[in-house]
Amino acid sequence: MPAISDTVSEVVGKHCGKYFHELFQQPPDFLTDQDEFERFTAVVSVMLGKGSPSMLGVYRLIAANQPLVERLKLLANKDYVHINDTLRMWNPQPQETICIFPIVLAASIIRSMNERLILLAEELYTQYGNEWLIPYFSAKLFTNRADNVYDEFAIFLQDEALNRYIHNGLGRIYYDDQIGSHTMSAFWGRYSYGSYDNRTFFKRKLAENLDARWLERLMEHPHLNDKVKFQVYNRSPVIYESYKQMVIDLLPKTIEDVRMRSYLGLSK
Repeated sequence: MPAISDTVSEVVGKHCGKYFHELFQQPPDFLTDQDEFERFTAVVSVMLGKGSPSMLGVYRLIAANQPLVERLKLLANKDYVHINDTLRMWNPQPQETICIFPIVLAASIIRSMNERLILLAEELYTQYGNEWLIPYFSAKLFTNRADNVYDEFAIFLQDEALNRYIHNGLGRIYYDDQIGSHTMSAFWGRYSYGSYDNRTFFKRKLAENLDARWLERLMEHPHLNDKVKFQVYNRSPVIYESYKQMVIDLLPKTIEDVRMRSYLGLSK
């Protein structure tokens, strides 16, 4: 779904704003109803890439109501929640639910590089911090030198409350062997057999390949099986939601570094 004109985006943004105003007045279990959940996923889907004033207002509304987002329950009695192939969660917890819209913003920046969305990511991170670090970090990877990005963001790896947002930002990246570049990507849309298929995939090269110091720092993390909920899952075999998979995707397919192979437990 490509980014389209502000005229359409403005209309869509007004409808989305109305939807979220109403949603935030509902009880936490409102989206456990299948029909309401389908409506929710449709609204999330159409937000992609749009940066008109009304859509910027939607993000601001969501950020200002973070406690209401955090308490949302997504589908009753299901271990797996699938909004799209970028936003899919097993046993989602509140700390993952609040990441949905920051990741929508990050995906929108990947898709369109809309300057207003890039500035919005900085605004929301400056005002609210926490999960809005994901799109802010993502935007910087497209607009700044690799060493400057590392110098600004690597410090968050030391913070147990914030490092998961950096991990989920890195989880959008894979090393594209064909072009020799670190690339950020997202899958969007959904599929229902015999009913609809609106899936799409898009990607964008980072301004520069990741600073090599990231890999050194990532190897200091002692827990390879820690959860990183939102990832590209570019490679096979896939280790769903794991820190190890995130690191593997940042590397070329042929990993020659002995220390890295040892850290990842890869065969010699």
